Amino acid sequence: MSPLIVEPSRMQADPLATWRWTHRLLVIDVPDTASGRQTLAAFRKAVDAEVDALLDRDLLIVPVGDLPRPRETRRPWVDLPADARQAVRRQLGMQGSGAELVLVGKDGGAKARQAGTFDLPRVFTEIDAMPMRRAERKQP
Repeated sequence: MSPLIVEPSRMQADPLATWRWTHRLLVIDVPDTASGRQTLAAFRKAVDAEVDALLDRDLLIVPVGDLPRPRETRRPWVDLPADARQAVRRQLGMQGSGAELVLVGKDGGAKARQAGTFDLPRVFTEIDAMPMRRAERKQP
């Protein structure tokens, strides 16, 4: 699958507003360093193994760091232009000093953070504990 590409003309002051109330977001800031490339490779492997679980939880992955570069992603990844990547990093208070992940809920708020390595099962546990997710699971 090809990535979801967001054109600047569709961008708002909040680049993540496009997905508010429809998706949860895993915003990742990965530097182009040896450890960053290693973190990204492990994360991609985990995502590929759990793509159905991501889609079931309405999750999209939004890279905002050096890696992966625009157009080097595939669904459920989202490509943002460089200026939007910077805006999201500022908005979420991402430091850019190492690999960082921020889980953004459907309401647009930051729900959890991870640094260094990314633990996808832990993200799923955090999502599954959210009241909105519990309500979604009860719906037929």
